[in-house]
Order: sequence, then C-alpha cells, then structure tokens
Amino acid sequence: MTRLMPLHRLLADGRDALHPVCHDDVRIVPWHEFAERVGAHAGAFAARPETRWLLVSAHPLDFLVQLLALLHAGKQAVIPPNTQPGTLAQLAGAYDAVADAPPATASAPLTPLSPLVAADATVDLYTSGSTGEPKRVRKTLAQFEAEIGALEALWGAALGDAAIVATAPHQHIYGLLFRLLWPLAAGRAFDATTCAHPDTLGERLALLRDTALISSPAQLARLPELVPLATLQPAPRLVFSSGGPLPATSAAEFAHQLGQAPTEVFGSTETGGIAWRRQAGDDDAWTPLPGVAVGADDGALALRSPFLPANAPWRMDDAVDLLADGRFHLRGRLDRIVKIEEKRLSLPDLEARLGAHPWVAAAAAVALVGRRQTIGAALALTAEGRAQLAARGRRAAALELRRHLAEHFEAVLLPRRWRFPEQLPLDERGKLTQAALAALFAGDAELSADAATGALADTSATAAAAASAGFPSAPAAESPLAAKAQEDESAPA
Repeated sequence: MTRLMPLHRLLADGRDALHPVCHDDVRIVPWHEFAERVGAHAGAFAARPETRWLLVSAHPLDFLVQLLALLHAGKQAVIPPNTQPGTLAQLAGAYDAVADAPPATASAPLTPLSPLVAADATVDLYTSGSTGEPKRVRKTLAQFEAEIGALEALWGAALGDAAIVATAPHQHIYGLLFRLLWPLAAGRAFDATTCAHPDTLGERLALLRDTALISSPAQLARLPELVPLATLQPAPRLVFSSGGPLPATSAAEFAHQLGQAPTEVFGSTETGGIAWRRQAGDDDAWTPLPGVAVGADDGALALRSPFLPANAPWRMDDAVDLLADGRFHLRGRLDRIVKIEEKRLSLPDLEARLGAHPWVAAAAAVALVGRRQTIGAALALTAEGRAQLAARGRRAAALELRRHLAEHFEAVLLPRRWRFPEQLPLDERGKLTQAALAALFAGDAELSADAATGALADTSATAAAAASAGFPSAPAAESPLAAKAQEDESAPA
C-alpha cells in the first residue's frame, strides 16, 4: 500500500521489510534488500576521500542506490547531461570520481542510516547552457520533496499502487523524479527495465498488470505506428509525457484507443515542473502545478515556484499567453536552445564545435521543421575545407564533420541537412537571420513535403527529460525506431 514519506527520512524510518521497491526483470527487490544496499554503498563512499561523484549507471536501481548512498555519506552527487566522451571531458573538473560500481573498500555499512537535512543534501545536474558549456543546476532534496508532494497531490489517488513502467531514461530530471524518486517516496514499485522496444513495453505491461507509464512525446508519437495501442493491455492507469509538447494528433489517438490522452508535464531542469495538461479537442492550455504562480514578463513566462530556491521569481525563455482562468498557452522559444527529440541543444555550442574544425571558417545552425525536427548546418569553408569538399564530395565531407561533432553530441542532435555556401547569408547590417539561414534549405524536398503536412508539433516547452532517436537505450539492430534513425543519420543531405 502506498504511503508518501519524505525522502530525507525514508532510509532512517524505513518501510516493511518485504515492501516492494523495484521490479528487476522477473524479481521483486524488497525494501530490506534495497536499504541494505544503500547502507553498504554509503559506508563505502564515506570511507573514500573523494567528495564529488559522477553518476553514470544505466541501470535505474543501481543509479538510485548510488544516489541515496552518496547523500547519506555526505557526498556530492553529479549527474551529467549524457555520457558522451566529449561531454565527460568537459565535466572533468566537476567531479572527483565515477560511481560506476560499488567503491572497493572494506568499510562497514552505514546502518542504521540517519535522517538527512533536506536543505543541505544536494545533487548537481548538468544540462545544455546557452554558451555551449554544460550548465550546473544544483537541486536540494527539499526541492525534490516539494515537487513530489505536488505530484502526489495531483495524481496519487489515480495511481494507487500502480507499478511505474518507463520508456524514458532515468538520468535526467523528468525520469529521475517520475521514474525513481516519486515512486520511492510514495511506496510504488518502479520497473528497472527501460522499454526500448514496443514489444518490451507490451511484455512489461502484461507482466505487471497494474501500471503507469513514464514516456516522452517522440516515443508516444511513434508508438501507434509500430503497434496498435489497444493491444497494450492492461492499459496503464496514466501515461505521463514530458520533454516537449505532444502533437495533438497523438494525444487524440491515445484518447481514442486507450480512453484518455497522456498527461503532459511542462518544466525544465532549472525550475522543475511548472504546469500540466491533458489535451482534449482544441483545448491545449497548461494548468500550473500546485503552488506555482505564473505571469508574463514582457511576453515571456514568469513564475514563482516552491521548487525553486527560496521561491525566487524566474523568467523563462518561452513566449506566453495568459488566460483568465489561470491557465496559459505557450507560443514558442525566445532563445536559441532548441529541443530535438526532447533533448536540449544549444545552437551556439554546435556552431562553436563546427567552427573549431580546420575545414570550417564560419558555421551557422538552424532547426528545420519536417516529419521530425532536425538540424541544418550551413558552413563557409576554409581553403582546406573547400579542397576536401572537392576531393571527397558533399556526402563524405558531411560524414567527417558529423564524426567530429559526435565527440560532443548524441546522434539525434547531429545535423542531418548540410549546405556549403561560399559565404553565410548576412544582411546589410552584417547580421545572419534565422529566416535567411532557413532559406538555404528551402529546396529540400523532404522538408517541403513535411512542412505541408504540419505533422511535427511546436517545440516550445523546456524540460530535462530526454529520449534517443528511438526508444532510449535500444540497440540499433533490435529497434525499428533506432534502425530508421540510423538510416536517416547515415545519409546527410
């Protein structure tokens, strides 16, 4: 039976020994085993001199054990935006050790574990900053607890004792909260399997029976193309989506086949959750989460939130229209961080990485709308670059530049459309406008056809959750989504 407990007291107060914490494949991990693992890890971490520990485990249960153990050992947990080699190299000064396995020490477990001070226990999450450098967002356990309380107040009764199944990864704030911390605090068991393939999702729903699903817009939009939604039985009590707006057509398809549209949550790593909606017909407005007050600051969304430090005011980079009933509509991004498959990408960072290549004299990037939102890159080349382009051809040159970028960016964020003009299209003021840049790609047949269908939703929402080109963590050979993405990515235009 679920019972919300504050995370800072959870390991000290405990639950019944056999209370289920996690479904690890076909095995249920009970409370006593989970608590013993946290205590053992905490003792090992406490015996080590390093203070800041990088969390990179792909296994949700291991990740959660390590996170709580670090906090109870008085250490600093550091969560990177991804585990690409270039990203970890950038973060080398942000951590002292990697928590990729239990620390090898002969120390005794920390048992019993004492309560934490919620305001002092902190986690550093790194996300894409507007300058291209990973941006640190420090969160306290008190902030997480405040948000968990709001989520439970909204949806706890509807969820009941449902097991939490996920297609979304756990390493970003959305997955961390919805997939791990909220279920743990509420006493709901979470599933350790990341459903990278629709067949896997169907198997987990059938095995666990009473479930809720944590997913993302890109995954939910593709799911009806791969499997009839009505075959996913028993249907989840609730389907959550975050990381970007869910297309209205996808929301309607879920409502038609499963009885209700997904519950979308809008937020960001910095702010935590801001608002939610469940689209119905033409009604796509957002409702603020409990305790969150929204307003407008020169057309931009402004808010005060208990999930921010000291409930301080915060201005978003999202245009907003406020409604008389307290809800609001989002009207697009005001900055140059875009969302591609629910992953944030700093266009200035991408441009800087391209500009560092010896073939590139100047680089500009633009988000292009088609069946999926993609990135276009326009490059003015150096003499060496022009020679290489002539010798290798456009396709091979683009693939080489993609390999250069792959040291720092995940595959889904790499440009798929390439242009090599003699010079970038500057206006009379010497400015490069997004309209002029997009015009370089206007003749792209795929983009033109896609734009006519209006199939891709706006990407105005900001959130930290994330999804890959297919379902997360899917080996390309096993997932039709990942296979299609690989086919697309290997053929830059």
